[in-house]
Amino acid sequence: MRHTLFGALALCVLLGACNSDNNSNSNAAPGASVTNPSEVGGGTLPTDNTGGGTAPPAAEAPSRFNIANACYALQSMSTGKFVTKNSDGSYQASASTAGTAAPFYMKPTALGKYMLYTADKLLMQASTNASGSPVGSSNALDDKIEWTVLDDTQGRSGFQLLNTATDKKLADLPSIGKLGLVEKTGVSDQTVFQFVPATGCTDYPEIGTNSTGDTFKGQGVDKPVKGFADVHNHITATFFLGGAHHGLPYSKFGVTKALDSCQADHGPDGRLDLVGNLFAGTPQATHSVNGWPTFDDWPAYNSLTHEGLYYTWLERAWKAGLRIFVTDLVENETLCNLVVKTKGKPTQDCNEMDSAIKQIQFARDMESYIDAQSGGPGKGWFRIVTSPKQARQVINDGKLAVVLGIEISHLFNCTVKNGQPGCTQADIDKQLDKLYALGVRQMFPIHEFNNAFGGNGIFNGDVLNAGNFLDTGAFWQTYDCPKEDYLYTAGAIMTTVPGLGNDPVTQAVIANNPGVLPLYNSQQRQCNKRGLTPLGQYLFKRLMEKGIIIEVDHMELSIKQALIDLSLRQSPTYPVVSTHGGHGGLSTQQAKQILAGGGLIYPFHHNGQEWVKDLQRIREFESPNYPFAVGYGADTNGLGTQAGPRGADRPPVQYPFTLFKGQDWQGVFNGDVKPVTFDQQKSGEHIYDVNRDGQANYGLKADWVEAVRKEGGNDALKALYNSAEVYIQVWERTLAKRDQINP
Repeated sequence: MRHTLFGALALCVLLGACNSDNNSNSNAAPGASVTNPSEVGGGTLPTDNTGGGTAPPAAEAPSRFNIANACYALQSMSTGKFVTKNSDGSYQASASTAGTAAPFYMKPTALGKYMLYTADKLLMQASTNASGSPVGSSNALDDKIEWTVLDDTQGRSGFQLLNTATDKKLADLPSIGKLGLVEKTGVSDQTVFQFVPATGCTDYPEIGTNSTGDTFKGQGVDKPVKGFADVHNHITATFFLGGAHHGLPYSKFGVTKALDSCQADHGPDGRLDLVGNLFAGTPQATHSVNGWPTFDDWPAYNSLTHEGLYYTWLERAWKAGLRIFVTDLVENETLCNLVVKTKGKPTQDCNEMDSAIKQIQFARDMESYIDAQSGGPGKGWFRIVTSPKQARQVINDGKLAVVLGIEISHLFNCTVKNGQPGCTQADIDKQLDKLYALGVRQMFPIHEFNNAFGGNGIFNGDVLNAGNFLDTGAFWQTYDCPKEDYLYTAGAIMTTVPGLGNDPVTQAVIANNPGVLPLYNSQQRQCNKRGLTPLGQYLFKRLMEKGIIIEVDHMELSIKQALIDLSLRQSPTYPVVSTHGGHGGLSTQQAKQILAGGGLIYPFHHNGQEWVKDLQRIREFESPNYPFAVGYGADTNGLGTQAGPRGADRPPVQYPFTLFKGQDWQGVFNGDVKPVTFDQQKSGEHIYDVNRDGQANYGLKADWVEAVRKEGGNDALKALYNSAEVYIQVWERTLAKRDQINP
C-alpha cells in the first residue's frame, strides 16, 4: 500500500469537514456490499451478453469436475430421454437424441458446483422450495441457480444435482411431466442424470486472456526457474477499507457480478467515493459507475478504489511469464473506521488482524475457484505456496506460485496509544505462530503509522500525519533527515502550523514537542524521531527464528538500518527485502548492504521506460556474491497509482505482439520455449491499449513486458525473467538461517 489517501480522509474528519449524513449510502441496494464472493447473492445477467460460441465437450468421461466450462446435454436415467426446454422456461426429458436436447454451458461457481446456462442466456433455477414443484429459468444471480453435482451413490453411471438454495435434488418427475425438485434423501433413477457432450451452447459471460499459445513450463525441478516476480500486491483487498473498494477478483456468479456497477458502493455518478474523490482533489469529483460490460471509467491506472486484479487479468499476466506473486493482506483500521462511519455501518469490524485472517481464507477460496474453472482440485494455475521448495515445484509445472504476505500498521495488534504499547512479547509469539500456521511468509513490521515496534517511514508531510494523530494520539516527532545519497529519498517536507516552524522560539518548542501540535522545521526534509523499541528488537529476532521474509519498506530510516545491521551480523547473513519503493527513504549505502546480505530490491512498478531506468540504477549496487535480477511491486488494489501510459516520444507497443520469440529473447530461457501471442486486452466491450491506458488492469502486464523489451532489450528481459529465481533464492537463505537458529 503506497498512497496517502486515508490520511486525507483522516484530516477531513479531524477538521470536521466530512459530513456522514451527506455521504451515507442508505439507498444502496440490499446485499450490494459483498464481503464473501463465495456466498454473494443478488443481481441479474445482462441482456447484452457478449459471450458466444460453443464450448468443446470434455475429452475424458464426464466427472463432477471436468465438465467445467463445457457444453452438455442432460439425459434422464429413469427414461433415457434428454432434457429439453419449454417455452415457459420449464424443462422436461422428452428428446430422443442429444442433438435435439437443450444444451447447457456448465459454468462452475465452486469445485463441483455449477450454473446451468442455456443457449438463450438464462439459468436453470429452483423456482420454489416445495418438493414436486417444477424448476424454471431466470437471469437472477442468487443461490437458486447454483447446483452441486454429486456422484451417484448407488453405482449408476450418472450424477445428481443438489440445489443450494432449497437443499433439494433435481428429478425427472412423471407426475408433472417436467423436471422438478425432490427431497435430497430420496434415492431413485429419477434423480440421476448423465452429462452427454453437446453443441450449440452460448458461453457464459467472461473476460478472456486474448492470447494464443500455451505458457512455458520449467526445465526440471533441479533447474533454476524462469519468470518474473511481483513481490507486492493486494488481490485480497475485497475486505479493505470498510467498503471503499469496489469489485472482486472473482465471484461465484462470474464477471457480471464481480465487476458490476459501483453505484451501491460509490453512489450516483461516484459521488460517495470518498477516498477516490479526495484523491481527485475535490469531494465533488465524479466517475461513471458502469462496470461490466462497458467499463467507461474504471478500471484505470489512476483509479484507486476499483478492482484491478480480476482473476483472468492475472491469468493473462501469468501467460506472459509471471511466476511469483506476493499478495499482501492489507487493512487500515483508522481509514476503515472513518469509511464505515460515513456509510452508516458503525458495527463493522475494522480490526486489522481480523481483516487479514479473513483475507487468507478469501485467497484460498480463490485458489479453489480457479481450480474449478480448470477442471478439478489442484488443476488451476493459481497455487498458494508456503515454502521455496513448493514454489519451485509449482513453477516447474508452469503455474503461478502465490505467497501470502501482510502489510498492516497494527501487526499482531501491536498498537501504540499515547506512548503505551498495545501488546507484549507473549502476544507477538502467539499471533506470529497463528499467522505462520495460516501460511503467511512475508511481513511488514511497520506500515503507515507508528506502532509498538517503532516509527513509520515518513514520505508524506501532511495528511498521513493527521492519520497518525488519530491512530496513536500524537503527531509525528521528527528530526532533520541525514544529508546523504539516496536510492529512495528520505522523509518529507512537513506541513506545520502556519507562520511557525523556523523561528528560534518555535524551534525550542519543537525540541520538546511531545507530538501535541504539528510543529516542524519546514525548510528541511523531516524523518520520524521514533526509533526501534525493545518490542521491535524482539520482533526482528522472532521473525528470523521463523524464517519470515522481512520487509524494510515503510520503516523509519534508522530502524531500517538497525534491521540491516542485525541481518548482516548473522552468520550466514539473514536477507531482507525492499519491494515497492522504500517509503521513508533508503540510502545508497543501505541499498548496497541489502544486496550484499543476499536480499533484494525490487522497485515500485513503473511503465516500461521508467522500469528500465530503475533496473540500471539498482544494478549499481549489485553484489558479486549473489545472482542479480529485478522484478517489481505493483501494489495493485493498494491505493497506489499504477504505471501510466507510454510516453508519446516512445516507440509504441504494436498489436498483436509475440513474447518469447525473436532476437531480444535469446538466452533468456535455458531451452526452447514456445511463443505466446497477445492481442489487445478486451474486457466486455472495452478494448485496452497500453500505449494509451498504461496499466489500467493487471492483464496489461503482458503488454508492459513488450514495452520493457522495446526499452531495454535482451539485458532487461534477462533481469526481469530471472527475478522469480532470485526471489526464491532469497527465501531459501532465510530458511537456511532459520534452520541454523533452530537445528
